[in-house]
Amino acid sequence: MSEDNGPGEALVAAIGHYLEQSGKLLNLVSEQPNSDELLAVQLAPDAFDTGFHLAVAIQFAARALCLPTGDPVPEIVEPCSLQSLRSLHEDVLSAINRVPAIDWDSNVTHTAGEAELTQRATDYVACFAFPNMLFHFTQAYAGLRHAGLKIGKADFDGLHMY
Repeated sequence: MSEDNGPGEALVAAIGHYLEQSGKLLNLVSEQPNSDELLAVQLAPDAFDTGFHLAVAIQFAARALCLPTGDPVPEIVEPCSLQSLRSLHEDVLSAINRVPAIDWDSNVTHTAGEAELTQRATDYVACFAFPNMLFHFTQAYAGLRHAGLKIGKADFDGLHMY
């Protein structure tokens, strides 16, 4: 994605950072002999499984940065396997790298569950898309941790060191 040096520069950087962290989490899962079982973990009986949460987190990077410019957002392929998640991750990276600079004052019309919303692009990314990306990334992380994968805060944010 081209840089705009405007109000959204930090948002774009944060989304890229957590997209990179999701790729690192995929790498950790791929090193496990029970990767399919890890991706199938649910934190509650009516919750999405870990693989789907990770897919939604990855896709939200594209929803955040492609939707304001009208660029297509890569689709999630279900069921979410390690292979489909890696493919989605690559597709999202490619998609956001093609996105032109965002007009942060433009409006974005989208759905949030069943709600139809129109928000200024900055508000859409900062108050909807990025928090949703982090929510689903957190749910995937929690599911993997619950399943016994040895991960910590450093694996989540890529900043801590223990």
